[in-house]
This record gives sequence, structure tokens and C-alpha cells, in this order.
Amino acid sequence: MLTAEEGRKIELMYQSVMALPLGQWLVESAGYAESSVYWEDPETGILCRCRPDKIIPEFHWIMDVKTTADIQRFRTAYYDYRYHVQDAFYSDGYRAQFGEIPTFVFLVASTTAECGRYPVEIFMMGEDAKLAGQREYR
Repeated sequence: MLTAEEGRKIELMYQSVMALPLGQWLVESAGYAESSVYWEDPETGILCRCRPDKIIPEFHWIMDVKTTADIQRFRTAYYDYRYHVQDAFYSDGYRAQFGEIPTFVFLVASTTAECGRYPVEIFMMGEDAKLAGQREYR
């Protein structure tokens, strides 16, 4: 059961996401939420699974939602939390299953309000981070 205060916080966080045009597009686009993707790794033959927060198949986008107390720290801490590994693994799985290279993004919402809003940013990792992630999960 949510308290009234928790409900207000969630509503403000949602409004903050929707105030960002790309955030609104990610939330409102047709797609599959929490759907598992299975594939056999071509190098190892191991059955793999990932479960993205949302897949937008029409445009080959994968979104994962994260919250953080410090959105500035998220920019430099994704290696610490191995988010680059998640990006690479999910992207490789999508490609194996659907034959397309997806655009993988993290929709990150701060849990700390600033000026009456919760900061929201969309993060897309560079190719170097993806390659490092592939090396780590192999």
C-alpha cells in the first residue's frame, strides 16, 4: 500500500518523465513491457534470456528504466553498476532474436526533486561501452 506522500512523489516523477519529449515518446509508444527475449548464444550455444522494461519493435528500441538519488553520478557510475554489460547483453539478444541492431536507452529518473521536479535524462551508451560490456559478459 502506498502512502499519500509516496503517491504524490510517483505522480511528480511521472510528470517529469512526460515533460521530456523523448521520455513521453518512450512511455507512450506501442511496444512490449517486461517481455522476455530468448536466444541461443552463437558462440557458446547457451540459452540466454533478457527482460527489457520495454521493447518498441516498430523502431527497434529497447528501454530500461532506472532511478537514482544523484543523476549526475549516474553519468559516471554506469560501469560500477555494470549497465554497459546490460546494454550489450540485451542488444545482442535482440539482434539474435529479431535480426536488427536495436537502439538501447536508459530512461533515468532522479528520486531527488530539484525545483519542484524530478530530473529525468535519457542515456545512450557509446560503442566503446558496448564493446566493453560484450567482453565482460563473454
